[in-house]
Order: sequence, then structure tokens, then C-alpha cells
Amino acid sequence: MKKKSEDVLDEANSLCESDRDLEAEVLVKKQLEHDSENLELLTKLAYIQSRLCRDSEAETTFRFVISRDSSSEDAVCGLGRLLDQSLRTEEAEKLYRDFLNNNPPGHCAFEDLCRLLLSEGRADEALTLGRKHAKLYGDQLHAFDGIRYVLLILEDQIKSELDDNPESELVFFSLLDTLFEQLDVVSKIEENVETPEVLLSDLADDRVRLQGDIVELLQSALGHGISVPDDYQKRLSNYN
Repeated sequence: MKKKSEDVLDEANSLCESDRDLEAEVLVKKQLEHDSENLELLTKLAYIQSRLCRDSEAETTFRFVISRDSSSEDAVCGLGRLLDQSLRTEEAEKLYRDFLNNNPPGHCAFEDLCRLLLSEGRADEALTLGRKHAKLYGDQLHAFDGIRYVLLILEDQIKSELDDNPESELVFFSLLDTLFEQLDVVSKIEENVETPEVLLSDLADDRVRLQGDIVELLQSALGHGISVPDDYQKRLSNYN
């Protein structure tokens, strides 16, 4: 990429962060007059068009980028989200799956696919795929993004179910297992040598929250007539 275009992309990103999308669009279009084949500039333009609610233009631009470079994950994710938001869910799912078939591991596209599946009520499928993806690419930092998102959403859903039916052993242990699985994921990410300090700090916060939630849940069991095997307490002690 030409150095000038790199500068333009940086400036456009800053403008978008300040909600100055129209200015960013003018800037990117002007640079495209001199660097018309720059796919990163075109992808950025598509994102800006999407932010400006010009979905038809954004779709056309995203598809043009993908036609030139089918491995452009940024363009695929941008188009997939646009399609999903437009209730063209089947098209979005096919786009993600086709991309992942040809460009594994594709962590961003995979996380977006998990989000789509959850929004469609296909939580079991999202959970199965998330676990498989993390197992296949566990040495890569972002391989756990999908499963982390899935487990967090499931945690919220199960907590709501438990609030409605606090004496249900099935729901109780489902929540307990989900919290422990999140702890396992946090530990695996922490073990990755490439994990940056800022993420390690966030993970430490997650660990504290999850351990606290588990302790609170275990303490509530007796009051609801639920007997918890000693193995759970031993498992929790392994994280201390």
C-alpha cells in the first residue's frame, strides 16, 4: 500500500471514531482517485457507506472487493453483517461458511457466524462449532473469540431461566458448567505467549467475576434443595 493511502486510512479511522463519517468518505474517495485499486481503501469506503445507511452502495463496494480478493476477511465480515442486519440471514450464513471453508481459520468471520447462529436461536450449533474452532486453532490468540461470546450469551440466558425456576437442578448445573467452561477458556488464553498485557488484565477481571459467580451459585444450592457433588468445589480450588 502506498504510504499516502496508509495515512488516509489512519485519518479516516480517526474521523469515524469521532462520528465524522461524511468527512471520512470525502477523504477516502479523494485518495481513491489516485489509488483506485487499493482494496483496503475500498473496504473502508464500504464500511463508511454502511455507517451512513447507504446499504446498497456499501454492498456493491464490499462485493467488488471480494470479487478482487476472496480472502479479504474485513470485506466478508462487513458484507455479512450488512446482510444479517438486512434480515438476509441465509445469505450472510452462506457467505461466512464459504469463506471459512476456503480461508480457515478466519477468526473474525467465525465469531460473526456464531453471533448469527445465536440470533437465530441455534445456540447448540454455535456452542459445538465454537468448541471445535477453539480446539483446532487453540494456539492462535483469537481462536477463542467465538466460544467466549457464545458462552457469555448462554450464561445470561441460563441465569434468566434460573431466576424463573430457582429449584431446577437441570438449569442450576447448566449454569455452573457454563461458568466453569468460561474459566477454562480464560486459562487457555492466559497461557498463550502472545496474549497482550491489556487482554491479560481483562482476563484477570473475568476470572474474578466468574469465580465469584461460581461461589455465589454454590452457596445458593442448599437453600434451593440442590445437592452439589464435592467435585465442583475441588474444581474451583484448582483456579485459586
